[in-house]
Amino acid sequence: MATKKWYQSWTIWANLLALVLFVANGIGFGDFRPAPWVTELGTIVVLVINLALRYWRTSVAIER
Repeated sequence: MATKKWYQSWTIWANLLALVLFVANGIGFGDFRPAPWVTELGTIVVLVINLALRYWRTSVAIER
């Protein structure tokens, strides 16, 4: 079975970007505080992106 390195995964990079954005939001980066519905919408968008990347972009497993 063919494998790839973890840094070649679109899904991992999308999750790392989401993590950085959520942490920056949590510590008040730039004194920006979105409305609660925006945070919830962001979570849903990340979920949809994860599912889309998993379905359409994943064809090779990641090495362990």
